[in-house]
Amino acid sequence: MTEHDHTAAGATRMHLLTLREVKEITHLSRSVIYDLMERGLFPRPIRVGRRAVRWIEREVVEFIARCPRAGGGRPSK
Repeated sequence: MTEHDHTAAGATRMHLLTLREVKEITHLSRSVIYDLMERGLFPRPIRVGRRAVRWIEREVVEFIARCPRAGGGRPSK
């Protein structure tokens, strides 16, 4: 068993994302991500070191799921 396999009984494993990974997943720039965070529209990262932060993958995926779909939901012609 590796250190990454240690979870409490019934606990869900949390995957943390770097800013680079968040940008790749969302296709948003750093400045847009931080602007959305300031406006309370994007999840805030957690501090994992003195100068390092990570985003919880589940929260980023939930943000993407809440985004409106292209086309505004109108039926295609």
